[in-house]
Amino acid sequence: MAASFMGLVLTLLLAPVLAVGFGALVAAIAAGDRIRLRPPEQRLPLSVDALVTLVSVVLAVLSMALLPWPLHPAGASNWVGHPLLVWVMVEGAFLAPLLAGLLAPSPLAMRAALRDAQISAGGRIVLWLVIGGSLWGGAGWEAHELPGRGLLLVAGLMAVAAAAGVGPFAPDDTLAPAGAEEGADAMARWLACLARHVRGGLAVALLVAAVIPGPAIVQPVPALLLALGLFVVITLGLRQVRLALPRFTLHMALRWCLWRALPVGIAGVLYLALT
Repeated sequence: MAASFMGLVLTLLLAPVLAVGFGALVAAIAAGDRIRLRPPEQRLPLSVDALVTLVSVVLAVLSMALLPWPLHPAGASNWVGHPLLVWVMVEGAFLAPLLAGLLAPSPLAMRAALRDAQISAGGRIVLWLVIGGSLWGGAGWEAHELPGRGLLLVAGLMAVAAAAGVGPFAPDDTLAPAGAEEGADAMARWLACLARHVRGGLAVALLVAAVIPGPAIVQPVPALLLALGLFVVITLGLRQVRLALPRFTLHMALRWCLWRALPVGIAGVLYLALT
């Protein structure tokens, strides 16, 4: 009992560090931005959009705590990696900003928020397929299963930029200078930027947690180093995508996710189901 309690405490202490750290890496490398940890004003975020965005940050941190990382402090607990809990927390983190966008006073901000939400949802559909097939679908690491896992990895790599909202899938600032935060106060804009980068780090972390081998294949310490290295490699790849491709329209982004990446993921799942 005491061990499980200490594992929970350590998890809750480490999760914000991981969420902010991964978000900072994605912001600096993939998005060409940086996380600003100091708020612009020394006051509580009392506006509705700021509170909703704060909820998004909290849910992203809890999502990071639920992912089955190697050497997880509470790895023996049944809530770690629980499919329903992970899905609810992650989707809540990504959908909460949509409520803030719908409550925005500017119609252009609302339109920008809807665009971002649709693109991210398209990417997450593919990521959930990858996670379900790789992490929760019972797929092993036998030689005949590796092609299916490879297809799922390719699908995840194709969709993770859309889910993270970086590169050609980044928020569109042509509709309004501040994008989905147009008309919001300084505190709400600061929280929105922080939440966006934390969610970007979470999207990459979801893919990494899904594709790294489990403890039956790789020992925890090498698996953790592999996970961190894979996170950096994927983030560097997202940087190259940002530099090489222009920003996609909503139609192009959804077409890429649903007509390019999704069929690859479906092929991977079908391969694993039939082998």
